[in-house]
Amino acid sequence: MSILVKDILKLSTLKNMELIAGDSGIEKCIEWIYVSECLEDPLEGIKWLQGGEIVIITGVGIRKDISVLTKLIEGISEKNGVGLIINIGKYIKEVPSQAIEIADRLGMPLLTLPWEVKLVEVSKEISNAVILARIEEKFMNDFLNNILFSQMDFAVDIKAKANYFGYNLQGKCYICIIKIDGIKKIQQSKNVYDEISISRTKLKLRKIVQDILEKYSLKVPIIDNDNEIIFLNRSEENSANRLEKALREVQEIIIKRIDGISVNIGIGNSYEDLSMMRQSFSEAKMVIESLKYEETNNEIRKYNDIGVYGLIFSIQNKDVLSNYYKQILGPIIEKPKKDKEISSIRILDTYLSENCNLSVAAEKLYLHRNTLTYRIKKIEESLKCDLHNFEDCLKIKMALYIGNVL
Repeated sequence: MSILVKDILKLSTLKNMELIAGDSGIEKCIEWIYVSECLEDPLEGIKWLQGGEIVIITGVGIRKDISVLTKLIEGISEKNGVGLIINIGKYIKEVPSQAIEIADRLGMPLLTLPWEVKLVEVSKEISNAVILARIEEKFMNDFLNNILFSQMDFAVDIKAKANYFGYNLQGKCYICIIKIDGIKKIQQSKNVYDEISISRTKLKLRKIVQDILEKYSLKVPIIDNDNEIIFLNRSEENSANRLEKALREVQEIIIKRIDGISVNIGIGNSYEDLSMMRQSFSEAKMVIESLKYEETNNEIRKYNDIGVYGLIFSIQNKDVLSNYYKQILGPIIEKPKKDKEISSIRILDTYLSENCNLSVAAEKLYLHRNTLTYRIKKIEESLKCDLHNFEDCLKIKMALYIGNVL
């Protein structure tokens, strides 16, 4: 897990730290800590920033020249630093309002620490947190990537190793996929085309998911893959109940923060053997695919709930599916003759989806009931079927599902 600016506020030695400005930037990721002290030129030190550092100063080089503090905040922002910690007391008595206003405008977290707090303890704790987070993240990333995408020796006691970092993988587990659509489209609408900006957005989204899961006491191995956030969870009943609430909150917060985005969630079956997590992952992917074919957004669904799609996806030979589709629906697979004419396929799909209720189907298709009756009759003649016959309806509905997939 990455360490964000907001995370260091939870560290024990930093309990007296206070965020006084730039709270819009508290989800920036801390790469390292940098103590910047230069008596001759306080701005000289930040020239060496590479991006991602949180900077600490005592103000020994600034003293009464508060204008230098505002320039320092601007300089850190230009160098892509993620925040400034000021040791309040001996050299800087209080942070001026001008500095607070600039930090807020730039989204640069500005934090204060009492003079009594030793900087060596601060730098040590933040550094340790960053290092431990990187070790933990690498291990769990490798673990989940290996069981899903490559070969892994399951004879090794992986569960014990994961437990060292606080991950409980005992009992049955399953894979959950959070599919986030619309990121690149939104970035492009803002004229942001670089992969770095997109990666930062994905990192924020992953951190949102991670924080909400931990809020519900769900510490899980988690990775991101393209526009998917993937994690492994235990299927123990209490854990599953908490997960459902957490996933609803994930959807609500992401949709609220980023307008125009959609969040579909697929959950695979649970298995006791970790080597079966690939199967669970495949099932979760099928759920996401089924939601796409149904053009459903912001849904949470389990593999057991996708019905016939699970059967269709298991057929590897697409020619078999294509032949069945053409055999059943061939005579009506055509484009509407007129621009505004509704296709027979759409009429048939809507009619069957509404359990052959003419009135409801007509309303959904914006057709007069008599017009729909006429079109249904013509479809029955073309397909040589009876839409009041269960067997005929079943064959046609299966073909329509296959059509969605094809």
